[in-house]
Amino acid sequence: MSHLDKILAKSRSEEHPEETLVEHTNNVLEVWGQLRERYSEIISDPDFWKDSFYSVLFHDFGKVCSNFQETLKGERAYGDDERVRHEFFSGMFLFGNNHKYYLDNPLPLVAVFSHHKAFNDEGFNAHISRNTALRHIIEKEAIEEFLDYTERKAKEFDIEPLSIDEKLKFYITQNYKTLSTHYKTRFYDHLKKNDDLNQNQRKQYVFLKAALNVSDWTASGHLELENGVTYSKLDLANKIIEKLKNDGKVDIAKNFSFKKFQSKSHTSKNVIAIAPTGSGKTEASLLWASNKKDWERIIYLLPTRVTSNAIFERLRDYFGKEDVALIHSTARLFRKELPDDHYDSKDYFREKSFFKNINVCTVDQILTQGFNLGFWEVKTFHLLNAKVIIDEIHLYSPYTLGLIIATIKYLRNEFNTRFYIMTATMPSKLLELLQETLGEVKIIKDQELLDKARNQFEVREETIDNFIEEIETAVAQGKKTLVVVNSVDKAIELYQQLEEVANKNGYKAICYHSRFINKHRSCKEKEIFELDEKDKGGVLIATQVVEVSLDIDFDVLFTENAPIDAIIQRAGRVNRKRKKEKTKVVIAKHFEISEKIYKEAFILNNTYQEFFKRDKQRLTEKELTDMVDIVYTDMNIKENLSYQEGLNKYLKVQSHLNFIKDLTTDEEVFTRENLDRETVIPYCYMGDLIDETNRDKITKHELSISRYRYQSTLSDDGPYGSKFINYPYSFEKGLEFNGDDILEENVSTI
Repeated sequence: MSHLDKILAKSRSEEHPEETLVEHTNNVLEVWGQLRERYSEIISDPDFWKDSFYSVLFHDFGKVCSNFQETLKGERAYGDDERVRHEFFSGMFLFGNNHKYYLDNPLPLVAVFSHHKAFNDEGFNAHISRNTALRHIIEKEAIEEFLDYTERKAKEFDIEPLSIDEKLKFYITQNYKTLSTHYKTRFYDHLKKNDDLNQNQRKQYVFLKAALNVSDWTASGHLELENGVTYSKLDLANKIIEKLKNDGKVDIAKNFSFKKFQSKSHTSKNVIAIAPTGSGKTEASLLWASNKKDWERIIYLLPTRVTSNAIFERLRDYFGKEDVALIHSTARLFRKELPDDHYDSKDYFREKSFFKNINVCTVDQILTQGFNLGFWEVKTFHLLNAKVIIDEIHLYSPYTLGLIIATIKYLRNEFNTRFYIMTATMPSKLLELLQETLGEVKIIKDQELLDKARNQFEVREETIDNFIEEIETAVAQGKKTLVVVNSVDKAIELYQQLEEVANKNGYKAICYHSRFINKHRSCKEKEIFELDEKDKGGVLIATQVVEVSLDIDFDVLFTENAPIDAIIQRAGRVNRKRKKEKTKVVIAKHFEISEKIYKEAFILNNTYQEFFKRDKQRLTEKELTDMVDIVYTDMNIKENLSYQEGLNKYLKVQSHLNFIKDLTTDEEVFTRENLDRETVIPYCYMGDLIDETNRDKITKHELSISRYRYQSTLSDDGPYGSKFINYPYSFEKGLEFNGDDILEENVSTI
């Protein structure tokens, strides 16, 4: 047995036997070869593939160190001061033997240094004081044999042989402190001073790092590259018909055909689709996305986790379980709760980098790549030629909208990413901005539904507190009744008034808002769907979370006044399927707290006045859309300071070397305006969780509150950085503060 055959890359695990360095490197290179074959037409530069090849070939070379081998074999503790980072030695060997080349072309080396840990100013500084004598822990014979192996692999893959400086062949045998200092002064400091490095090299680095990570992760998991998904217009129609039959909608299935506006979506251009809720925008966007090659991704972006969950289940019905991923902060919990889903949460590590062919996620997941968060290089790489669908574009705050616009521009220009942007409410100024951003774009409207009225709108000159009797009467008449207010505390207050009467009269009252722990939010959603399916009356008292989160169909809505796009979204939950008569939306005056929540008081006042002018009218979708432009006449998106901040945020974060440096922080901190929030656990669960080590169990009991709230509370340290907060909590009402609700609902409006 040769010296190299004794060098391990992976220790034995429950899933896999131990693996030698050569075996692992062979497996990684096999995947790399498949990537080169798949992407060679797009990335045609042979120098790129040469650089990438040697990054992949040497990425685990540092495992020849005997103390690393001792760690793998359990002979040395992971916290041992003598333990070394193998990627550091891998990179420093390449650098030491090819100084000039890697000073002129540093990015392939950065990929090696960072393929496990973040690449930033901290780097390997934590170990710079070590004086480990490396010459005593290096397997010199194994190095010689590995270099012979690399020559054979280069020939096999038709790559130009790497030039190794014979004088420096064992450069790696210096002591750790000397080598760490050399990394900082000769490589990293030079990198920071290199004026030739700028945003123009970001794309090259994305390709280099992604090729290494994708190859390594796939081979390490003994996996194959994910399957491609292709489908035609006819294929999609058949999938829809099959789902309709499975849902018991046989008559609809028999007569199914794509609507005119859906068929118009079958184009290779970028698209802006304007259609009311319930018009089939999802299927229209999937028809558009069918113009893809098998390995190109579909990324479906939504405003909330709940809408993401619903669309995930629908797409999984269309395309199968294996090819569709769900990505957001509680996706793992949701997947584990599905009765027919044997989900291994370890898969989420890959899925959140868009490995699957079809990905359903919150919009944050695409914005974080611009902030260099997580394995952003892999995520960005998978956006190459991707088909990105953005739903309900009008719902985002000016800041987040600025980030979205910046992201669209970057991905469209650098990675040929295509976009299908859809909404039920499209102000003309937002439409103009999107047209300017997308360039060649096709605008599609569902004119048939835009000309139809769904509900009658009534306006009252009193607050919603005065509607209790009317709400009770509606429910007593067997009507499914929706009540929406702008603050959590008001929702809890109304629920307390309606619950007792509901119980006496045998109908269901449900309270739904943002201050329920994760596992209870899921239960609440099931309760709401059960209420929606029944013929008898019931009442749901909710906040803004209901606007885009649930596909439900009520008979009447009582709503506190809000920005017009929010009112339209709330009204979209009434007579959703357009089969009912005499459905209505009743709008009450808003409370003063709403002007602190939504900030722009003139928007609230304009909305109320425009509806007041049309009191007791059945308004078409087009009339509602026209009203949006009137309400927002004085709102200039481009001049909005928050929008400009979001639009330019990437440039500030990525200045000079930061275009390749990693950030390590909570992803949502950057992607949502005013997301100044804290994760907390209600105090009533402290006894069960104070010593809990299961991360999923802890997450089930968490909820998010504004820092404004948090700063005025008493709390104790909880597991994984969360806090136990000492306020009343119940399944029926959620967390109670009994005070005002400034920014509690994470409100956004254009």
